[in-house]
Amino acid sequence: MGRRLGRVLALVCAGVVLAACTSPGGPDDPASSTTPDHTAAGRAGSLKDPDAQAPAPEVPGATRGGLLTVLSSTVPNSLDPARSSFVDTRGILSGLVTRSLTQFRRDPVTGGMELVPDLATDLGVPNDDGTRWTFTIRSGVRFEDGTPVTAEDVAYGIKRAFASDVLPGAPAYLRTFFLDGDLYQGPYASTAALRSRPGHQPGWYAGDDFRGIEVRGQTIIFRLRRPFADMPYLASFPQFAPVPRAADADPTAYGNRPVATGPYQVESFRDGTTLVLARNTRWDPATDPGRHQYADGWTFLWGQDPDRIDGLLLDDAGDAKYALSYDSLGPDTVDEMAQDATSRMTMAATPCTYLWYLDTRKISDVRVRRALGWAYPYEAAWKAGREIIGTTRVPGTTILPPGTTGRRTYDPLGNGGRRTDAAMARRLLKEAGATGFPIRWYYASDVPEKVAVKDAVVTGLRSAGFEPQPIATTAKQIRAMQFDPDGPHDVVDSGWCSDWPTGSSWFPAQWAADSVDDPARPNPSMLDEPRVQREIDRILDTLTGGPAAKAWGALDERIGKRYYPAVVLGHGGVVLAHGSRVGGMAVNEMLGMPIFADMYVDQGT
Repeated sequence: MGRRLGRVLALVCAGVVLAACTSPGGPDDPASSTTPDHTAAGRAGSLKDPDAQAPAPEVPGATRGGLLTVLSSTVPNSLDPARSSFVDTRGILSGLVTRSLTQFRRDPVTGGMELVPDLATDLGVPNDDGTRWTFTIRSGVRFEDGTPVTAEDVAYGIKRAFASDVLPGAPAYLRTFFLDGDLYQGPYASTAALRSRPGHQPGWYAGDDFRGIEVRGQTIIFRLRRPFADMPYLASFPQFAPVPRAADADPTAYGNRPVATGPYQVESFRDGTTLVLARNTRWDPATDPGRHQYADGWTFLWGQDPDRIDGLLLDDAGDAKYALSYDSLGPDTVDEMAQDATSRMTMAATPCTYLWYLDTRKISDVRVRRALGWAYPYEAAWKAGREIIGTTRVPGTTILPPGTTGRRTYDPLGNGGRRTDAAMARRLLKEAGATGFPIRWYYASDVPEKVAVKDAVVTGLRSAGFEPQPIATTAKQIRAMQFDPDGPHDVVDSGWCSDWPTGSSWFPAQWAADSVDDPARPNPSMLDEPRVQREIDRILDTLTGGPAAKAWGALDERIGKRYYPAVVLGHGGVVLAHGSRVGGMAVNEMLGMPIFADMYVDQGT
């Protein structure tokens, strides 16, 4: 999830204190005394332990048995590993159901997330220039039906993610880095059939013979079209989970019941409402350096009212004692729960940026885009969305989250990332001859807090001379609809998180010109600037380490100042809560999600 933010984006949370912004912690910031370390979030995931051994270290005090329930207002649209780009589906799949070549686990000493082996015996072996990576599959790993996992299964799972016409949503890194990644179209179609596909490009091919992957026994080799030192991070994605070909007869249905390799398997999945997980008896902890199987099972309930979730967790009665949520608490609930000496809140910053992506094809005048930056009602929208300023939402002005190596501090508007100026917006619109410019964006009309945010934004835009035209949809539909490049909207309300602590997890995925108009390769601002693309290519092909980090920071500033393709809506964090019988609650600071693999039911006395 880089990857898209989970609650369209309310889930994407990452915190950072920007030097150019007003510091959080003022009298109106209720959680200022407990603000997480936002700057450190930009370095999240930098720890590695290639020699981590299985089984995973036990969580102190953990007990076996019992059932856990997870509540959220968001609605995942698929559990297919090939389509997993949002932080919630990635957290659920990677933590509980599917295993990839590598994984993140919580370091028992530092509490930070560290990259360790998973299906692979190590973190991969590169050739001298980083264009070829080799991973060996460990023995003893089985699917839920007892079938041994092979390197061919892993290769097939990855190939599926290239079939963007059938399974849209895979991260752009696959096409950016794999040899022929820009040409290969997945295992389902034939090369001949591609010629009749709309948008066919010369050189496209499909089928099993993908030149970017080679399998030799239990070894899988990735051939890349450019150096990629961060391959071990990418190998932790759900797209690198094995998929048995026999279970993929209907690719569009596989996400309803992905075949488990992790500690839990899908018992039932009711689209848009409920996921029930049961123990996977074929999972062997002796093969897994990062996961546990403490609870007997999990139930995920989606599309829940945020106020109801807060009320249940605050009251902590009955079944709520065994519940948790990956939605942040509202400010009033945080204040109430903070009075409890045995607080059941868990707070963390994560390396994410919320953005209002502006479609540069439709909003082509940069003066109009900057007017939107002055018109957006930052604080009113944050409060309407139940954000805690300084904790779950920190004003920001840069694409990269603070703490990221090489990041520059800049402020393209000079508004500190939180000041609205309707008069300035009107002047810019008048100068551009665009007074009354229509702005269309989707919002989830079945989520009260999203409606409240929409109302605040409508008021702010209208007072600044725009004609706001919000488009109602549902929490279930919004993800697919707002990332459709041919949709009626001209703004995408979303964001991005660091998948690893360098700029290579941001700009190739979000701002590459060759991903314009491709819903499988997110460039929501549709920025198509040759100078930006040339600089992305130059950094990827010629720079590493410190020089690359410095160059990514400079590119961030160039994009923000020269093109202003998105309104930065801040960085943030999460304040999550759990019932009194939920043990092992901690936050994966890279996702803003609970570390499900470490959680258990506290059996009490």
